[in-house]
Amino acid sequence: MKNKLHLFAVAICIAISLSFTSDTSEKYGLDVGHTYIGFDVERFLVGEVTGRFNEFTGSLSMSGEDATSLQVNVTINTNSLDTNNDTRDGHLKSPMWLDTAQHEQINFTSKSVSKKGDSYEMSGELTIKGITKTVSFPVEILGPFQDPTKQTAIGIKADLMIDRFDYGIKFNKKMDNGSFFIGNEVKIKIRALAYKQKS
Repeated sequence: MKNKLHLFAVAICIAISLSFTSDTSEKYGLDVGHTYIGFDVERFLVGEVTGRFNEFTGSLSMSGEDATSLQVNVTINTNSLDTNNDTRDGHLKSPMWLDTAQHEQINFTSKSVSKKGDSYEMSGELTIKGITKTVSFPVEILGPFQDPTKQTAIGIKADLMIDRFDYGIKFNKKMDNGSFFIGNEVKIKIRALAYKQKS
C-alpha cells in the first residue's frame, strides 16, 4: 500500500512540474514577399533552366538566439512553378515531372539544427511527388534582429542539391553524343525572411 501511495505521489509531482514548464520558443511567420525559393537544373550540359515557386507558406519557431532550436515547416504550391516560359512550365507540371494535378504540394519539415564549426546544418524531411526523403544541408541563420520598422525578424540562407530520380522524376533523353539532355541534380536556393508573430 505504501509503495502505491509513493508512486501516486511521484506521479502527482511530475504532473505539477510539467504544468509549470513553459515553451520558450517564439513563433515566426514567413514573409512571402521577401522570400525566394528557386531551383536550377542543367540542360544540354552547357546551360541551366532556372525557376522558382511563387506561392508558399511557412512557419518557424526559435528560442531566443539559440539557432539550434530553430524549427521550420514550409508548404509549396507546385502549380506556382515559374521558369518564365509557359510551354516549359506546362511540361514540368505534367505527370512526367511534378504531376501537379495529383501532387499539389511540396513539403519540408525540419527535424534538427546542429552546429558545425562556425556554421549550422539543418536536417529534415522533404516530400516531393508523394515521396519523402531525409535531406541535410548547410544553413546560415541570421538574427533575431530588428528591421527598420522595429519588427523582430530572422533570416535564413540555404543552398542544397537533390537528385530528382530519388523523387520519381526520371524523365530524360539522350543526345547524339550519348550524354543525357537534362541533368538529374537539382540545385535549390532558399533566401527567407520571417517576422516574429505578436502573441
